[in-house]
Amino acid sequence: MTAHRCQECGQTLPPTYQPPADEDWSTGIFGCTEDTDSCLTGLFCPCVLFGRNVENLNADISQRAACVGHIICVEGGMTFAALTSVLNGIDPQTLFLIYEGLFFAWWMCGIYTSMARQSLQKKYHLKVI
Repeated sequence: MTAHRCQECGQTLPPTYQPPADEDWSTGIFGCTEDTDSCLTGLFCPCVLFGRNVENLNADISQRAACVGHIICVEGGMTFAALTSVLNGIDPQTLFLIYEGLFFAWWMCGIYTSMARQSLQKKYHLKVI
């Protein structure tokens, strides 16, 4: 007897398994406000929400570690950029190098977030958009 396996994640499927049909998006643009806790956490402290998502995706990474990484790369970068913009005593060429480093760090965060999204799509069998 051969067991059926999911093509996306490799899980063994029961013999009676029927794949779910692709469904259209069912919520509106403000559907995220239905979960008030997650909505407010994402609005006022996105690093905590990011940490929760990463921990749910990969048990080897703690919520705290992911949150700190988000704080350093995103919130820390924005604070650093704002402070360097306010300070006028910095050489323009040096300021350009600082901004270039920040844009690279934000780009890397985007790549990591995209990889996490793909893992979530595989883990929960979500329709790829």
